Amino acid sequence: MITLFRIATFVSAMFSTILAVYLFSKRDRSPSLRFLSGLMVANMVYATSYLFEISAPVLSEVIFFLNMEYVGITFIPLFWILIAWSYHPGKTKINHGQLNHLRWFYLLPFAMIVFVWTNRWHHLMYHKISMEIQPPITLLQVERAIGFWIINGILLLFFVIGTVRMLANLIRAPRGYRRQYVLLFLASIPPFISYLLVLTLSVPLHLDMNPIAFALSGLLIFWGIKSMQLFNLVPIAEHMVVDAMHDAMIVLDTNGCLIESNRKARTLFGKDASSFMGIPIEELHPELAKIFTSMDATTDGEITILGTGERRTYTVSYSPITNRRSQVNGFLLLLHDVTEIRSYVLNLERIASSDGLTHLLNHRHFMKQAEQEAVRLQQQGSGSFSLVMFDLDHFKTINDSFGHIAGDMVLQQIGRLITSQARKQDLCARYGGEEFIILLVDTPLDEACTWAQRFCTTLRDTPFSHDQHQLKITASFGVSSFNPEDGIKWDTVLNQADTALYQAKDAGRDQVICFSNSK
Repeated sequence: MITLFRIATFVSAMFSTILAVYLFSKRDRSPSLRFLSGLMVANMVYATSYLFEISAPVLSEVIFFLNMEYVGITFIPLFWILIAWSYHPGKTKINHGQLNHLRWFYLLPFAMIVFVWTNRWHHLMYHKISMEIQPPITLLQVERAIGFWIINGILLLFFVIGTVRMLANLIRAPRGYRRQYVLLFLASIPPFISYLLVLTLSVPLHLDMNPIAFALSGLLIFWGIKSMQLFNLVPIAEHMVVDAMHDAMIVLDTNGCLIESNRKARTLFGKDASSFMGIPIEELHPELAKIFTSMDATTDGEITILGTGERRTYTVSYSPITNRRSQVNGFLLLLHDVTEIRSYVLNLERIASSDGLTHLLNHRHFMKQAEQEAVRLQQQGSGSFSLVMFDLDHFKTINDSFGHIAGDMVLQQIGRLITSQARKQDLCARYGGEEFIILLVDTPLDEACTWAQRFCTTLRDTPFSHDQHQLKITASFGVSSFNPEDGIKWDTVLNQADTALYQAKDAGRDQVICFSNSK
């Protein structure tokens, strides 16, 4: 859920940026478009800053991006008021005198921004700011001061004023233009509800849904621009609209032959636009043809761009094109490029599951995978795995004598040593501090003890050095084994390995003790 929320915030920032550029390029078609473009820019700043805030590892960065959010937040309601006062369907002129008076309100967001950024000196915005890391996000903990409620009260008031103005315009509007006002009024609902939920801390984990809500409103407005000439945009030729789509669009007839495509789709084919109309999709792109013939409504797949040979991931949606009699005349395929998003998600998953220093599994992810392996063996009714837990001997002496940089170097080298000695299917983790654990899959106790003894010797004989100082590294090992036929829970076996480890320490360190031998 958290990963999906981060992706949604990232997509909101990207969509706001794209929509802002698009609207600004059309600003001459309607005076309101420049203000809507400004609103999308403000939401882009808001969403991007919030994305960095929930990803920041240290408090100073969290506070910086929290302050950056207000660079966007404070301007959004102002732009909404300017849209409400400048929007008049069918007209290209507005009351510039009235609008110029409203522009004096630009001073208020700047004053709010200065107030927020100087909180460290007056603490009137937040009494206290702290952070709580709950992988894969950072949660902000704040104690709100009187200034917070004043600023957000003003912003909420601005938003209500703009919405009331839009509602009044709807009541007075000629019948032919009421749909446009209804659409804009509906577009104000998601941000308003989200804003109230965030202010009242009604969202789980106190997550900020506002950037996503404003992006959804922008999406609704964008749909209005395309479907009902919202903001009085001059109609654009159909092929220009199709070519401007962010997604690749392909239209096939009932025989699977290409009858329409846009610029994004043609990059997949790697051919000139005049050379493939009417050609079966199997000949144009075999991978696409395979997806088309085997898919349901929506599917994902990797597709090769024929012109370059690059492999990219797309979400492909498919829908039949029907006439008034519900007869199928063709098929529409929309391909949305999610390569970067998928790569981002995979990278987040990798970061969330690994230890940043040794690149082994972290404690949480190891416990999760070990539990899954235990469940697998219990369902199977047979088999076993062994746990090898070891702790570096006198590791504190290294940190005290040579510094933590030397200690980190030793931990990194041990991580590489474990990876080289373990098998691909084994689970290797930094259990905590200078303690490591390895789950040897399908390995009985006697084989695990042999492996641990061999690794103990390898560790003892491996040269470690720092700044021309030779470091002698040894470790104490505890080994235990899990077998579902024994009727013992796997976490009990984990405690047995820990017990054996401390017995090895008590016995003089630099040795291996297997739990069965210590009974």
